[in-house]
Amino acid sequence: MKIPQPGYQAPPSSTILGRPTLPKQALGEPSLGDRFEKTLRSDSGTSPSRSVVAHQERASFPTQPSWHFAPKYTTDQLLNNADKTQEFLDDYLKGEAEFFARARNPQSGLTYDGVDLDPKTGQVSGERKFSAASKECLDLAMCIKALKGDPNISKVVSPNDPSKAPEIAADILAKKIESYEAYRQEFPGFNGYFTWFESGEKATPLGEWKQAIPTLDLGEMMWSLMLAEKALRDTDRPELAKAYQTYNKELQSKAYEAMFEPTLGGVRGHVEVSDPKDPNAKFSGTGLMTGEHGVHEGQMLIAYMDLFGGLSKEQSDKVWDDISMKRVESKFGTTWEGFWASPHEEWAHLFLPYRDDKGFADLFRIREKIRSQNAVERGYPGFAASANNPIGQSYMSAAGVEGINSIPLEHQDTYTPYGAFPMLLQFAGELSGNVGVAWLHNMLLGPRQQGPLGAGEAGDNAGTASAPLKTIDVTFTNLLALSGGLEKETAELLKEKGVYDKFIQRMHGEYQETFGDAPLNEPVDFAVPKATVPQILTPY
Repeated sequence: MKIPQPGYQAPPSSTILGRPTLPKQALGEPSLGDRFEKTLRSDSGTSPSRSVVAHQERASFPTQPSWHFAPKYTTDQLLNNADKTQEFLDDYLKGEAEFFARARNPQSGLTYDGVDLDPKTGQVSGERKFSAASKECLDLAMCIKALKGDPNISKVVSPNDPSKAPEIAADILAKKIESYEAYRQEFPGFNGYFTWFESGEKATPLGEWKQAIPTLDLGEMMWSLMLAEKALRDTDRPELAKAYQTYNKELQSKAYEAMFEPTLGGVRGHVEVSDPKDPNAKFSGTGLMTGEHGVHEGQMLIAYMDLFGGLSKEQSDKVWDDISMKRVESKFGTTWEGFWASPHEEWAHLFLPYRDDKGFADLFRIREKIRSQNAVERGYPGFAASANNPIGQSYMSAAGVEGINSIPLEHQDTYTPYGAFPMLLQFAGELSGNVGVAWLHNMLLGPRQQGPLGAGEAGDNAGTASAPLKTIDVTFTNLLALSGGLEKETAELLKEKGVYDKFIQRMHGEYQETFGDAPLNEPVDFAVPKATVPQILTPY
């Protein structure tokens, strides 16, 4: 969720950051995702309000359901007992398996945004049948990790027999590429570039996105598509790998024409398509990813265009010159300025091997120290992030970390389990001393943050509200981070294509541009959670 989902409100600028908003949407107006979501909830017969009755007496369960496992563990155990940490992770992964199985259309393999939940029972009340390239990005990534036999992801993909996870993942990937090709054939003007779509047995572009492409989301998906091709080839599935290779070549064939704005010399923040049904459709769009907008998840598209988009060296240099990090000194250490400093702004770190450069590895580590120290100092039980609001039917974008944000924050009284994913990535593979797991656990202790489909979406710090839905963005980011993301897989891909050194040199240059040789301040260690969420709501 994607973190921001379709309810994302873009800044009043032609530049796009975070999840997309409608090309001509006025700030504060309901977005396509908000409107479509209301339709979905109405059609499913569920209440349109996400507000949850507060201050109910907590129910007493003589026997807790199996998915209500978080109270069995303590922070101390998870930090100091590797066996307990593994047991907790096994419980957590098992709990996410049913959602993974329900996260896409069974015929087409196309993702849903997620599912709506009954606010009293936590059971599924309906699918959220809209999606975007960003969600495909994460689902493809889950399948890639399963293909390679990742032990964590395999337990989610095939909980009864993890050894079968590669075949299940391959089957999903086969359905996806067939659906992707059908989409490309039906809408040749898009050239296979995905926009927001209604997900069913085929992908149908939605609303005002019927003639536009959100390039930020697309940039994320295109990396996963290349990684899927390589993973299929590496696991001896040549025919399926060939299908992905063909699709990837089509995407790259028009990347320059679609994504690059030659007059202004930049990468487009979104693309207008003259006629999606016309194979000779024209692409346009003058809103560029510049400044800080090219620093966060948008950098996945910037890097793709630099390495595979057909730009000349001069054009690539100008694109990179027009984006830059801004150094920020907090009392907890040196970092770069975020937009909201929401965790989703580190989405690209799940995929691109930034941390192969020491400067970026140091920056990433310090940022998570800042996130944890800030939360403890302010008495937060978890991490605020752009997510579905637990109070009211809306999407809350303006949530992140105080003091390192450039845009004012409005939802710091909330938390969401996926807020832990960057810290889980930092500690991936570790059992003892895994502070990321400790924070995840602390948020799962919140009311209704554990249910029949696994971890919750978001809650408020007062314990009075929980968002009755579950999404791919909030779920798969944590799972991928626990397994180390796809940094290593992408590094191997770049080396195979002979552009790894170019990427590392480019990122080292970006680091030097902002931080130079001045040392980074790192005065504190990671902070462990102290505050807990009051148990006001009755649990599922």
